[in-house]
Amino acid sequence: MGLKRVGVLTVVLVILLAMTWGVVACGDDDTPGTTVAPTETTVAPTETTAAPTETTSAPPETTAEQVLIRVTTPVPGGDEFLTWAQEGMDRFNARTNGAYKMEIFPGGQLGPFPESFDAIRTGAIEAGLIPLAAFGGSVPEFGLVELPFLFNNGEAAAYAMPGIQKIWDELSQAQGNQRTLGCIFVGTANFLSAKKPLKTLDDLEGVIIGVDAPPMVGLVDALGASGLVVDFTEDYSSLQKGVIDAKTSAPQYIHIAKLYEVAKYYTVFQGISGVYSFTINSDIYNKMPADIQAALSEELAATAQSISAKYVTKLYEMEPVLTDLGMEWYYLPAAERDKWKASAYPGTLDGLTKAGDAGTRVKQIADEANAKYPYTQQ
Repeated sequence: MGLKRVGVLTVVLVILLAMTWGVVACGDDDTPGTTVAPTETTVAPTETTAAPTETTSAPPETTAEQVLIRVTTPVPGGDEFLTWAQEGMDRFNARTNGAYKMEIFPGGQLGPFPESFDAIRTGAIEAGLIPLAAFGGSVPEFGLVELPFLFNNGEAAAYAMPGIQKIWDELSQAQGNQRTLGCIFVGTANFLSAKKPLKTLDDLEGVIIGVDAPPMVGLVDALGASGLVVDFTEDYSSLQKGVIDAKTSAPQYIHIAKLYEVAKYYTVFQGISGVYSFTINSDIYNKMPADIQAALSEELAATAQSISAKYVTKLYEMEPVLTDLGMEWYYLPAAERDKWKASAYPGTLDGLTKAGDAGTRVKQIADEANAKYPYTQQ
């Protein structure tokens, strides 16, 4: 089966949240989820499972002259992703000598995640650290960067982020009244299997694979398996009870949620990449003096590049951690991955073509990145 029937422009992943979470216990907290896909986190998310509607605490005190830039994000507090992001913002703060203070408000404190793009557009919230692909319903092109098999691997995806940022900045200004000042690669989702290793298309035949959003069902079906939407907070119980045979998951979430206790086979094929972005309301940005604009753009771009590099290595860093816990780690050989890609990539090409100029530019960026970083696993 092909991917055309799924609406590839809306392929976004709720698993982006799972990709970035570093301290959340499995199923213990209310977390934003999406149905749409995204998010980013899966295509223009239309629902969330937990979304505070008001700020839960008063903004920190600032001086009369200081401008507070509140940054909304669905990622929970305490995650290392936010620690790295805040460090970059603190460098910007220091360069303004106290004139500006940029601060992250995690876990949807400033409002429901599905409303965050529009809230930044209107200036109700000043800035965001959000997966723009989740808002493909507003700007369909945002979903392009997470199309299946667009990038060969995390290295290629991370390399492509500065180029993607330029396109997203144009789109977000034109359609969302906000600047996109950095795009961040946050990892790839791969197959975690409870019953057997998934090494070939034949192995996938008839396997029930849990996914995080409806559009992902099309990808799984294209590979010959059977996709079933499962909220990632239910991954453990679903695998344990045999509701699903396997699940799309990122290694850091496998560790945090202790999924290694119920599933031991991990197939790395790097078919889907997750992306978050730094955005800020255009009116607020335009009111800044030129030197402040430059400082903000420089620090967020550098921070995005730094975090992307961390997530490239995260996959490899987690391998010994999880194998020590009894997991079997399998990198899909290049020849076999080519077969998987042949089943799903036609839908990706169709989505890029239908996106017109933006799709052409994204493909050019991806082609350059893939040429520099071929998939070399054997």
